[in-house]
Amino acid sequence: MGDTPTKDEVRAGYQAAMAFAMAVTKSKARAEEAVQQAFESLYAGVREWRRAKVAFDVFAIGATRSIISNERKAKREERASKAAEIFQADVGTQAASAEDRTLAHAEEVQRLGGAGSELDALDASIGDHEDAREVLRCRRGTDEPLKAAEIARCTGIPVGRVYRANELLSDHLKKLRARRE
Repeated sequence: MGDTPTKDEVRAGYQAAMAFAMAVTKSKARAEEAVQQAFESLYAGVREWRRAKVAFDVFAIGATRSIISNERKAKREERASKAAEIFQADVGTQAASAEDRTLAHAEEVQRLGGAGSELDALDASIGDHEDAREVLRCRRGTDEPLKAAEIARCTGIPVGRVYRANELLSDHLKKLRARRE
């Protein structure tokens, strides 16, 4: 083993890396791309091969394996992120927040007969915040506490904006209660 690989070592390394990549990816295009990236990284760091003290073909396979592994990991993370976004949009991942609990409490009090005026005052206090007004209308139309994803479906408002509207409603409700007490 010299300081740089010979042409024969490079050819053998390329063939070994291609055979490995084809076996793993089952796609000639993906295999060629992975081997190309591996050889680009190998040529950028020939010293690493010298320090590895292994045959060049073994080193080429290892570099190709690393490229393929990194691609798979990135795709796995991308799929997980996409799945989390879809789940959040459809179902929601958080338990009822403090804002949701506060609003649910106000709805419960209203249902028992004492908070009709409180919710009317809350509606009047939010001014021209259309998202908050729509969220409040949706919440008033049911006897059950609603999660943000359910409110988003009811109003057509994105979940993130529903959370912000809930926070605004909660803040206004706390201020109204503080003034009343």
